[in-house]
Amino acid sequence: MRAAFRISAIAVVTASALVVPAVAASAWTYPTGRAPVVSEAGTSDPATTCAVGAERPWVRSTAPTLRATLSDPDGQAVRATFAVLDSRARVVWAPPATAAQASGAQHAVQVPEGRLQDGGTYTWLVTGRDAGGRWGLPTICQFGVDAAAPAIPVVTPVAGEPAVYVEDASSGGVGQRGSFALSDEAADVVAYRYSFDSSALDQTVAASSPTITYTPTTSGPHTLEVQAVDRAGNVSPSRLYRFTVTPSAPTGGGRWLLDEGAGSTASSTGSAAPLTLTPSTTWTAGPLAEFGSKPADRALLLDDPADGAAAAGPVVDTSVSFTVSAFVRLDTLGARGTAVSQDGSLTSGFALGYDTTGCADGAPACWTFGMARDEVGADAAVVRSEAPASTGSWVQLTGVYDRDLGTVDLYVCEVGTPDAPGSRNPEGSSPVDFSATWSATGPFRLGQGFDGDAPFGGAVSSVAVTEGVAASLPSIRRSCSAGA
Repeated sequence: MRAAFRISAIAVVTASALVVPAVAASAWTYPTGRAPVVSEAGTSDPATTCAVGAERPWVRSTAPTLRATLSDPDGQAVRATFAVLDSRARVVWAPPATAAQASGAQHAVQVPEGRLQDGGTYTWLVTGRDAGGRWGLPTICQFGVDAAAPAIPVVTPVAGEPAVYVEDASSGGVGQRGSFALSDEAADVVAYRYSFDSSALDQTVAASSPTITYTPTTSGPHTLEVQAVDRAGNVSPSRLYRFTVTPSAPTGGGRWLLDEGAGSTASSTGSAAPLTLTPSTTWTAGPLAEFGSKPADRALLLDDPADGAAAAGPVVDTSVSFTVSAFVRLDTLGARGTAVSQDGSLTSGFALGYDTTGCADGAPACWTFGMARDEVGADAAVVRSEAPASTGSWVQLTGVYDRDLGTVDLYVCEVGTPDAPGSRNPEGSSPVDFSATWSATGPFRLGQGFDGDAPFGGAVSSVAVTEGVAASLPSIRRSCSAGA
């Protein structure tokens, strides 16, 4: 006998405090046996699972597909009956039962267009009836309809980063990190899809923390493409944000004798950029003047933490082999100090100076040359001198990065004082392994480390930076003996 099926009552589901429809059959005798069971109920577009209340899913179509798997404990074929009700428990759609399928098969029906409204919330249920006439208990689910796509997202460059990449403008530089904040007027946006220099949109950031960072590896034009994604999986039109990374200045190194003796700048002997002194920085006699061989020899006096000098940008590509040297005199011993460095976006690309940790037993301080990767918390590769770093006397420090060998080296040549001359015989340290993967494209500095930290208390004179491995014991000995 074919039983009529209809929605006949409203049941209160106290567990979720929701008013939901119940299913009852009209006058017929309930057969004995085990009833069909519903499992894996959900919707398509997008695919969701059954939930009610605050956990209910959102679909992006006004004609979603409802699906469920029905099984019969007795192995009989099963028909599925679906129904959809609005928020006032009125039936908006109740299609005929599906065709009978074997136990464990999935049943699916598509809600016709015109039955559901965008923005509406709906309850739907499904139950099964087996070949013996036994009805199973209904499974009750809910969904909301959100068929509207979000608006085009807003892209805003974040101030306070090493670089601010303004739209349709040239700024920043290779290796200089910038950030972009993403926003949207819609309250239901849950994520943003984005990609740089392509339309792949293969990266995602949550709308709860919608800031993305970017560190360019090449100069010239770049693009950021962004789409907003809402709770139902709708995507907005793409926002294409164009910006240009300023080409880096030539980075072939340079030489600064620091013999000006006055003024606020120090010029190079070639085409390298001049250095601008901080307002508190003054001049003092250089090593050749102290030894009497060149009275006009001068040095920067660094007797205040704010003292130092810097170029407007980089002077050497730290991703390739290079050599840096300087004559320094340590007057005040702190925890550590940097005589020569070049900024990255998070740390110094290289730093030549001294440290009070990791030195040989009994040494209060030692000379150091280190390089690091431009990552938060990244360990630096630091080579330390075996001889201690003493105050009051001149030394020539030479740091070498050899990309082919993947090592950093340090050579220390003791110049001394007129009363206690040094050997002027350079001593090398044991190389430390390091393979550079980036170029520090921030300012070249004297007397300070990254962003002005680790000030050097003393004097710095005759600084040189050269691309390539331009140091050997004979060449360092000649330079150290000449004092320049």
